[in-house]
Amino acid sequence: MLRRRFLIISFFLIGLAASGQYKVKMLVKQSPGYGQYKLKIIPIPYDSTVTDSSIIQCIDTLPSYLFGVRTYNLMYKDDSMRLAIMVNEHGMFRKKVFITEYWKNGNIKREAIYKRHSRHYLCYNYYANEILASQGKYRKNKKIGKWVYINTGKKKIRVEHYAADGTLKRTRNFKPPHSTFAAIFMVAKPEGSPYIVK
Repeated sequence: MLRRRFLIISFFLIGLAASGQYKVKMLVKQSPGYGQYKLKIIPIPYDSTVTDSSIIQCIDTLPSYLFGVRTYNLMYKDDSMRLAIMVNEHGMFRKKVFITEYWKNGNIKREAIYKRHSRHYLCYNYYANEILASQGKYRKNKKIGKWVYINTGKKKIRVEHYAADGTLKRTRNFKPPHSTFAAIFMVAKPEGSPYIVK
């Protein structure tokens, strides 16, 4: 009986501590067919000085679960009604962290995929209409391996190869630009998805 009370009280205190570290707001999609979603807002106002490592350190301080997905969000510093970044942790023991940055029109600006305890991460950059602009891999914030650059017309314009230390080994420019299989299926979204955060 005493053990059960202790567990109930400890879970209550953990929940209370977690709720004090982020705010809950509602995301209301303006598009038809969408409803309202609860957003957990981390108390970091987003601007150009905020780094992915500072975001990951912040969410590491929050209570976690062994299984499942944790999702947290950041709002723009100058516009607290617009979603700037969404952070998802996936897998058992939260092995992967997905950081998605948004343009102010609601389209995806950048996606970064981190593995826990790894200095490598994948990065995908997008234009404002959500067409892929570049993709590649970083290690210790330096480009490594193959990087592909695509223009707004969904055609490959340049490929760069980087050494393990981040130095550029070779570059290949495509004139005229080449079509890519992956870019053919990307759909341009010039308007974005409007939303209101309450």
